[in-house]
Amino acid sequence: MDLQLAGRRALVTGSSSGIGEAIARMFAQEGGAVVVHGRNRDRAEKVAADINAAGVAIGDLSTDDGAVAVHAEARGALGGHIEILVNNAGGSATGNTARAPIDISAGDWITNYHANALPSVRLCRLAVPDMVAAGWGRVIQVSSAVAVQPNNLGSDYSGAKAALNNFTVSLAGSLRGVGVTVNTISPGIIMADGMIRWGRKKFGDDNMSIEEITQRMAAEKVFELPPVGRLGTPEELALVACMLASPRAGFITGANYRVDGGQIRSVN
Repeated sequence: MDLQLAGRRALVTGSSSGIGEAIARMFAQEGGAVVVHGRNRDRAEKVAADINAAGVAIGDLSTDDGAVAVHAEARGALGGHIEILVNNAGGSATGNTARAPIDISAGDWITNYHANALPSVRLCRLAVPDMVAAGWGRVIQVSSAVAVQPNNLGSDYSGAKAALNNFTVSLAGSLRGVGVTVNTISPGIIMADGMIRWGRKKFGDDNMSIEEITQRMAAEKVFELPPVGRLGTPEELALVACMLASPRAGFITGANYRVDGGQIRSVN
């Protein structure tokens, strides 16, 4: 099926590696004009060259000034306003997701909100008015399975992602009849670059394959494999992102698409 993304202008945040890179790559393969975002220019430019992107935008989205700079650079590279905004940048900003709620300081909660919820708020405030004026646009938020089924640990991260899900529904409801949709993708455990590095470090083997890491993690009960019996891939998330970005998907808004292999035990 032709997703009708050819020529559409997109910014994918956090796309110099991992899930974001896979989304940017698939957009480019579908003919879209994509800006790669990251905090390291060399790494972002390497990905941009590899996928023939429209350009790069560099900046830290945990600050207002950083978001303004990224928006301006992306707009310049695209030669027009952002039509598709994929808010993917994020992750545990404190580097520690294994703490009980009572052990997490208020400062760490704030840090994770700035890294995982507010980047979307900042960029939406900058990019959505142009979409509304043009009568068409797509906002896609990359959240997490723990936003709706939190673990006992790392509640500062899962709480920030829950706020992102809430923001999606509120924003979608406020954009009635203007041609702009807002949706969330919630990945389960995805074997992206960060997970691979973590697994190799944990097991002390820099040459472990994805399959070996998965098998070792499951055997040692680091986590329970989801019902499909394996972990997800970045490309599987990218497929859903491209579908939601398509002009054909104009009747989908305010939704949360779980890409988790059945990890979340919910009917919604």
